Amino acid sequence: MPGIPLLTLTDVWHNTVAKFPNKTALVMDGARWTYRALDADITRLAGHLKTLNVAPGDRVAIAMPNCREFYVAYWAALRTGAILAPVNYRLGAKEMAYVFGNIAPKVVCSHAEVWQSVAPVLSESAPQAHVIGVKIEGVESFETALQAEPAQAVPVDTNDIAIIAHTSGTTGVPKGAMMRHGDLLFNIKNTVIPFSWRHEDVNLLLSPLFHVVALYSIVPSSVYLGATVVVAPRPDPREVVDLIETERVTNFLSVPTLHQLVSSLPAIEERDLKSLRMIGYSGSPMPIRAIERLRHLFPHARLHNFFGLTETISLTHITPSDAAVSHADSIGKTIPDVGMKILRDDGVECDFGEPGILHIHRENTIRGYWNRPGLLEESLTSDGQWFNTGDLARVDEDGFVYLEGRKKEMIIVAGENVFALEVERCILDLDGVKEAAVVGIPATGVRTALGELIKAVVVKQDDAELAERDIKRHCVERLASYKVPHMVEFRDALPRNSSGKVLKNELK
Repeated sequence: MPGIPLLTLTDVWHNTVAKFPNKTALVMDGARWTYRALDADITRLAGHLKTLNVAPGDRVAIAMPNCREFYVAYWAALRTGAILAPVNYRLGAKEMAYVFGNIAPKVVCSHAEVWQSVAPVLSESAPQAHVIGVKIEGVESFETALQAEPAQAVPVDTNDIAIIAHTSGTTGVPKGAMMRHGDLLFNIKNTVIPFSWRHEDVNLLLSPLFHVVALYSIVPSSVYLGATVVVAPRPDPREVVDLIETERVTNFLSVPTLHQLVSSLPAIEERDLKSLRMIGYSGSPMPIRAIERLRHLFPHARLHNFFGLTETISLTHITPSDAAVSHADSIGKTIPDVGMKILRDDGVECDFGEPGILHIHRENTIRGYWNRPGLLEESLTSDGQWFNTGDLARVDEDGFVYLEGRKKEMIIVAGENVFALEVERCILDLDGVKEAAVVGIPATGVRTALGELIKAVVVKQDDAELAERDIKRHCVERLASYKVPHMVEFRDALPRNSSGKVLKNELK
């Protein structure tokens, strides 16, 4: 007997509201909303968008911090057949102007907390947009918009574009990755199954709602299951622990740094955090000592490293929990529905253990970039079947994949290839190191013949007493001689862009 055909995100929402109207869908700032209550707001906002002549294919931009109104606008835009276009309000004015100009939104939903940054950019790059605001003087309020007559959902196709999410690379202008409804349902499946999520789960949301982890995975997957999302107001470790304890959070995805801060809180062992079933981490290397600490504190929870890209419809790899420590430096194994190859520069597939460029099958990637036809195709193999991620990687005979870093970040010392990520992982395993980044710089003077030198930039933990010799000694004991940093610089923090990626150009 066939199941219910869920072909779009709107189908997913309707299905869950019909089945679990009284289930708590969202918890934020001490307030709680059921699926029924949120649906009432979503249908009214969709009705108002229709009075503004929002039609299928139009873009509805959201430039907001995490709030209930963002959640409502997310589903209301999709209900009208429009394309959701979240805007990273932390971008610089030039990048934000490019994003608004690129999507040419018919409607922009914004918030007083970020309006000072958004308003001048919007008036210049998208003056045609109608603004609906939260606590913003001089624009239509969300409260007014929610007085509209409820709207029926506009039919859309599984191949229609649902979301345009702009990449946040460290160079060049942002690229608007186009995600179809079918792509998002594919990612829901590949989130729920590998993470073993279920209806009873309470999922903690720490990342901004404009980030793909929230947009593609946590929010739609939670709705698909009829689970609950608890939104943390900020990435404060004490507040995070309070929420886990009081809301009985079961799943907690975040960056390694926050997990380390949580695990090092005073008296953390005395807190009742047994509700946690799964801890996920991604975005940067997690020191093995930190993983072991999490395993000690939360022996009842599964630990998963995971990996994915905006272009690869998000999740592509996950580390099995029983391999979290033994394969701590691996991004895990390819999930079943994702095709992967590691290729040499000549297109030949690498042997086990041989570094090459990570490629993901074309069917597991976005259709392209908004307003930039042909750009994605430049990253495909000549047969059009494989997407070049630009990541150096290797795979072992058991299927575990290891990233070596970006190809463009490879450092060549006296003809020898040095992978920055390998050196970074080594440094991170030294007690007292909080963060580390490694770059290559031109060799000069008597060392000119080396071509490049290795520079390590290190952020110490607050109470650590480390010197350059400590970093070098640690590396000498664990790495080949040509991989040991030639120089070490200590900083209070690593420079990052608005999405948290380290700006390595600023370290050279």
